[in-house]
Amino acid sequence: MSDFIRKTIMLSLIFIMFSGVQALARDLKASIAKMPVYAESKYKGVLVDFVKAIEAVSGHHIEIEVSPFKLSMFLAKIGKADFHLPLIKNPVIREDTLDYDHSTETIFHVNFVLYSNKNKEINKDSLKDYYIETDAAHVEYFDFKIYPSPKIKTSLTKVDEGRIDGFIFADVASDPIVRENNLKNIRRQLYKVFEVKIVLPKGGRSGEIDGILTSAIKKLHENGRYKEIMDVINNPYEDWQP
Repeated sequence: MSDFIRKTIMLSLIFIMFSGVQALARDLKASIAKMPVYAESKYKGVLVDFVKAIEAVSGHHIEIEVSPFKLSMFLAKIGKADFHLPLIKNPVIREDTLDYDHSTETIFHVNFVLYSNKNKEINKDSLKDYYIETDAAHVEYFDFKIYPSPKIKTSLTKVDEGRIDGFIFADVASDPIVRENNLKNIRRQLYKVFEVKIVLPKGGRSGEIDGILTSAIKKLHENGRYKEIMDVINNPYEDWQP
């Protein structure tokens, strides 16, 4: 066999092996909901850093798209994105009734805080009797009538001025606004701690993407990167007052 033929065969084998590796490590698309702190753009945010860390340990290039919450969820549901994050798991709704799947891994926990006016007493056991707002994407997480908020700052300002009875949302997104805007007429109290999951297209739990994410997240826990990135938003509730 001539040297030319040998070299041709070797190059062909290398190309086939390389192509096989590339096929296994296929590109993925992550859709992240645009929210303060979590994902302010495709370049900035705790969850943007988290997805980049998953990319680094998984061997898969991950394209990141940051969109309004409903659009981001929709992209994952119809398979235009491989996964969406974040989604607070609603413990009231049965998983088999959903048109999407949750990831196996819980990516963090979130403290929902009730912000009310210091001059108004609110009975936490009877929140249905009050006018309370929450982030528009999370109205279904409550077993009482709650109203969608146009913006976190707008709702917190209305609470501070006594124009509404309360606002319930994640402390990591809301507390900085309370502090930055010196809203001193607000009282804080813990409403509930929720699990936060990644959303997969229906049938995706225990599938290929779920497996990639589960393996990558476990590696991030082991090498310390998870704690380094996620401690910004994965904290126990602190009972401080403005």
